[in-house]
Amino acid sequence: MTEQINGRIEKVIEDNRLIAIKGPKQLAYYYMSRGMFRQFMDYFDRDTYVFLKVKKDTRTYKGYRVQNVVSIDKVLLPKGNKPKVFYDISMIKTEIRKLVNQKRYRLFIDFEMSMPPYQQYHNFVSEIIQVGFVLTDPEGHEIQRYNGFIKPTLFPKLSKRTLRFLSLTQDDVDQGVEYSFLHEMLANIQREYQPIIYVWGKNDKKELSKLNKLFKLDNFVYDMQFVDLLSLHKTYFRLKNDLGLFNAYNLYAHEDLDNQKHDALEDALVTKDVFFGFQDVCNHKIKVEI
Repeated sequence: MTEQINGRIEKVIEDNRLIAIKGPKQLAYYYMSRGMFRQFMDYFDRDTYVFLKVKKDTRTYKGYRVQNVVSIDKVLLPKGNKPKVFYDISMIKTEIRKLVNQKRYRLFIDFEMSMPPYQQYHNFVSEIIQVGFVLTDPEGHEIQRYNGFIKPTLFPKLSKRTLRFLSLTQDDVDQGVEYSFLHEMLANIQREYQPIIYVWGKNDKKELSKLNKLFKLDNFVYDMQFVDLLSLHKTYFRLKNDLGLFNAYNLYAHEDLDNQKHDALEDALVTKDVFFGFQDVCNHKIKVEI
């Protein structure tokens, strides 16, 4: 069980990750996890107001009777009629809702990368070896999809680790297209549609940019708007740890997906489904609990 608490900070005990708020009779102490305290500690000062969700149960911690903080909803410093707002989750959620509701083309994309061998991997450089994407119009209708293999150039022979993890063969990539083909295809999509590109995690954007630089190609990544859907989930739901793509899918789907195949197109399609589920959450059409 949780309850909402708000009030002015009277004391900060940094070593114990505690803040104290004046209660009806005495100071009430609230304990935070290391990550939460580190995230907000610069704002914790006497006279700062905080709005908290805390567990109702109390416990003794290093001589203090405390309640655990579940989440911080708002942090502000009163200044007459115009308080200085340091953090407000409701405002953040409003901005996220505006983002996911933009009437734009959307490209949901995923890459599978080559992996280093188990030994002698010090000079190894990963390369994109499979790409899958789905392009939708502003109404969410699919207008293009692609699934294909890319020939690795720097390390043409794939490691056993890569072959096992991705369940593919050397012939699959040997018969694939050159990276320049993928570069031109994505550049054309950018020129024609200027889509928001939704990915799960930060690696896909980094890999694209890295290979463009390595092969001395126009780095169109700087012109593209990438949105990390994993990061949006962590911010919106205030998660401490990363959420797996298929675990996210299971939040919105009626049927669980348990066996991830590490296939680029499948992951792109799942990313698309997760996006529209998340959009429904942001628009208060559905509610999920994590």
